[in-house]
Amino acid sequence: MFKVNIIICIQDISDETMKMKIIFIAAVLLLIFGTGAYAYTSNNDIKYDHGIDLTSSDRVLIVAPHPDDETIGGGGVIRYCLEHNIPVYVVVVTNGGSSSLGVRRYHESLNATNQLGLPSSNITFFEYTQGVNSLFNENWDKPININGGHTPNFAYQQDAPYNGVSLEQNFETVITNFKPTVIIYPNPEDSNPDHWGTSSFVEYATNKLNYNGRMYTYLVHVSSVWPFPRGYFPEAYILPPYFMTGYDSWFVFPISASDEQLEYQAINSYHSQLNNDPTYLLTFVRKDDLFEANKQITVVKSNDSVDMIKSSGFPTTIFQDPRGDTLIKPPLEVYYSIFSNLNLFDITDVGFEIDNTTTWMSLKTVGGISKTGVYDFRVRCFGAYGVNRVDIRVQHGHAEYLDMASNSVYSKQPIPVKIDGSGIVIGIPSNLLYGSKYMVSVDSMRNNQYVDRAGWYTLNIR
Repeated sequence: MFKVNIIICIQDISDETMKMKIIFIAAVLLLIFGTGAYAYTSNNDIKYDHGIDLTSSDRVLIVAPHPDDETIGGGGVIRYCLEHNIPVYVVVVTNGGSSSLGVRRYHESLNATNQLGLPSSNITFFEYTQGVNSLFNENWDKPININGGHTPNFAYQQDAPYNGVSLEQNFETVITNFKPTVIIYPNPEDSNPDHWGTSSFVEYATNKLNYNGRMYTYLVHVSSVWPFPRGYFPEAYILPPYFMTGYDSWFVFPISASDEQLEYQAINSYHSQLNNDPTYLLTFVRKDDLFEANKQITVVKSNDSVDMIKSSGFPTTIFQDPRGDTLIKPPLEVYYSIFSNLNLFDITDVGFEIDNTTTWMSLKTVGGISKTGVYDFRVRCFGAYGVNRVDIRVQHGHAEYLDMASNSVYSKQPIPVKIDGSGIVIGIPSNLLYGSKYMVSVDSMRNNQYVDRAGWYTLNIR
């Protein structure tokens, strides 16, 4: 039961102003706790669709960006698999911190998964340094020099180059060897760079392998006030963020009371993280794991040629990015609010169409396009001869190709670009892109800092 008692004694306080301040603070606290109590009570009255029907013929792969995410995002699934003799395997991508912290988190993860009953042979550690988002875009085949590299005794691949190609190949190897029928991995809209990056790599590897199993995503970082209420409330459910409920389909994986207790014990194994914010991790000990099914997006190629630059319209929206999910956090958020309009960088809609000659991409923002901001359009194409990539940057009304990797492709012809009202439209020669499967994303930057970044989604071209 959610119960709060607040007792404030003011009879001995002579200063009337001080009394009024205390009464005001008490009223605010009552409002906060009252809202929490209402949310907590209402939480239990909401009906959910149940998802991820697992059978004995399944093989479940759970991908964690850091040591602890396997428990936070899929602890209930791990328990269910172990109880029903369903093969389950965990991959932890980063070491969660350099030097001694990384070693400590490695042992914490082993201890936590042991609490869940998972044998140590069913978990592997890639041991990449945090910041895998940069490997997907900026350092795909250009190794980064890092102090220490992979932890020698723990790494899945000893002395692996620290670049995107290496990490993607690690994913391909694990998926090929384990042969999962279900993959659970981070949501593409997660704001943490390692979660976003891990999601991108899983999407990429499964596309290269033509994986046809089921894929589900979990969310951990998206807002400072999510999940709500914050703290240990084992009788509550995890609800999706309010700004991601309008166009995303969420469902729950119910967790029994006994398994929830094991998950509580597992999370308490992460002492290094509980020291920073104990209420945050314990917030995920709820009656469910929350998931979203991998989006299936189909784009039908047009036989007609359309000039989107001259027209007043935008390409068809293929997915939406949540409003209010910018990566700028306090105290920079205050600075940006005063000196720069965050709405000019807050991406909402991503559009995509293909005709006989041109592939059209677009983005829209909440408040229009900044005259000094940077907006990037990104495409990865999967074909019979490999994968090529197109990266286009728009700034000051001009668009240019970015040569970022050995598989970057571009045209010598000027890029058609239109900045109209709330968004940008660009045209890419269709002969640069091949295959029937693309991955697309967009992002926005100011002063060389990402402000918003859409997830990577796969398009099936028909």
